[in-house]
Amino acid sequence: MNFTNYKLKEVIIKRILNKRTINEFYLLSLIDFDNGVSIKEMYKTLKLYEEIEDYEACAGILKAIKELEYGFKSN
Repeated sequence: MNFTNYKLKEVIIKRILNKRTINEFYLLSLIDFDNGVSIKEMYKTLKLYEEIEDYEACAGILKAIKELEYGFKSN
């Protein structure tokens, strides 16, 4: 396997794992909300993950927050 193919596979795997991590945090955030965690608390959690630079976690949490906020505004 040449270097270019190896790097391409590495990039593809990383993107798949990033999407999986984002989706996991999204789903966990929805579960947390369903179990009584407020959106305000979710923003605090988002800030913590931002401080440690876990941007995939941030993306998932923020996706859940925006979806929940949109749901409240449309009702």
